[in-house]
Amino acid sequence: MNKISKTNENFEPYPHSPDVQDRETADNGFSKGLGLHFQPSEAYWLDCHNHLSEDQWTPARLYRALDECFIALDAYRLGRMVAIVEDANAFSICQDVAEHDPRFGWLYRMPFDKPDPDGAQRALDCGALGIKLHNAPLMKGEADPEIWLGPEWSAVFAKLNQAGRAVLWHVTQRAGASPYHGGGDRSYWKEAKNGVKTSNEHLLQATLQVARKYPALSVIGAHQLHLGLDRLSVLFDEYPNLHIDTSCTFVLRWADDLYEGDRTVLRQFFLKYSERILFGTDGTITPGALDAYAVEAFLCHARFIRQLHLPDRVLQLLAHANAERVFKWGAMTPTHRGNIRP
Repeated sequence: MNKISKTNENFEPYPHSPDVQDRETADNGFSKGLGLHFQPSEAYWLDCHNHLSEDQWTPARLYRALDECFIALDAYRLGRMVAIVEDANAFSICQDVAEHDPRFGWLYRMPFDKPDPDGAQRALDCGALGIKLHNAPLMKGEADPEIWLGPEWSAVFAKLNQAGRAVLWHVTQRAGASPYHGGGDRSYWKEAKNGVKTSNEHLLQATLQVARKYPALSVIGAHQLHLGLDRLSVLFDEYPNLHIDTSCTFVLRWADDLYEGDRTVLRQFFLKYSERILFGTDGTITPGALDAYAVEAFLCHARFIRQLHLPDRVLQLLAHANAERVFKWGAMTPTHRGNIRP
């Protein structure tokens, strides 16, 4: 991992919460040593990647689904989430909920074969934080990646670039299975009926051309673009508007701990590129369906971040501040129930 070097800032491998140091001198050191083991803790998590499970939403059903998520995950400091909306008829509902509930933000998923700059503008006017794109149809052979470089999609990207907005983009898909997190073998690729003339590299290069052409457009590669740390390092260094979310691979199962060697490599990467990584889980929001499985799906992503032993400044960036900056979404004051002891 020679492309990732140690940083001088906060490279102490076992950082503590800033208040521990404050107590050394506050009140003449009266409480010095109190909570000496306290580690940096996230103010709140902002989950940037969630899906609404239904098309026929009403404000009441959406409020119910959100309340269920936040009630169940409040003890783990979930503070905000961004949901992906596929039905343009739901714009007004999402706008109403977002205006009344600072915990909720949304993206409009635009179909690959229906580029609509006016629709993108309507979504932004209704409060959307950006758009979502998914390359699954291209993996199935329904279109060529060059479609993203044509005049219709260029008009959409130009609109987002002008507004300085973001696109959350599922660009590629690993070829093999991933039993660790339940990922199937050749997802999407195996559904192609007449063979596929494209490749992961072709899909990636089309997205990078978009990122290069529209520097004010924040491109967020879902699932780390299915790339390893070395390749991500090269891309981050070349494309300042490129980001990733942590969903699906930056996870740690309930009984696992990071091996120290892996922790060292991952920690260096997260320290160096601390402003390019957004916390996300690829969860699904469904009224009445939040169970232990869904809770653990959230926790395995949070657990991974927590076990990197990151300094407070970096932890806050990953947990919520990066997403708020990228989506131009002002920070919030978390409203946890009672004292924050969990």
